[in-house]
Amino acid sequence: MSVWNQNLRKTLLTAGISAALTMSGAAVAQQGGQGAGAAAQGQMSQMTDEQRQLMEQMRGVQQELQETQAQLGKMEQQAYENNPELSQTRQQLQEKIAEKMSSGGYDAEQEFEQMKQTMAKYQSGDQQPSESEVQAFREKQQEFQQRQQQAFQDEEVQEMAESLRSDVEKQMKSNNPEADRLFEKMDKQAQKMQQLRKKAMQMQQGG
Repeated sequence: MSVWNQNLRKTLLTAGISAALTMSGAAVAQQGGQGAGAAAQGQMSQMTDEQRQLMEQMRGVQQELQETQAQLGKMEQQAYENNPELSQTRQQLQEKIAEKMSSGGYDAEQEFEQMKQTMAKYQSGDQQPSESEVQAFREKQQEFQQRQQQAFQDEEVQEMAESLRSDVEKQMKSNNPEADRLFEKMDKQAQKMQQLRKKAMQMQQGG
């Protein structure tokens, strides 16, 4: 099994427009993954029944939310396929984000391609990355994500993203009458998840 997370996305997420050059997850060495799993099990064993019940509830809501987002994701893809102008606008936004991320000799598109190549190298699991390679990858990923977040603070990027989000939603609702219901469902699930996380934090703080 590969120890590199290959969930790399170059699409705009339905839930609030994310960057085209988004990287989900971190590249984790097998040893690190096992250690994290052991720590999580240790935490679970120290939880009260009420806390464990809350964690299970959060997992359930998270799974439902992901399923709703997956359905909307398919509708979003269909919206782009049905409207080439939207695809062109998305490409322009991607280029603008990469432009805003690139400064001081940093090339966002080049860095993105290099990270993809690194993950592809270890994707099959035939080779294992060294600890230094994993650390170097994490540092690259961290800088990439920080620059991406900064790019989204840019007023021009925000305006382009909001305009595209609005146009995509309109196309989705025009294509499929279920889209409206799913957007409402996603909002409710997201609110529920936020409430559960707040409750979990209060429990952790002894509130």
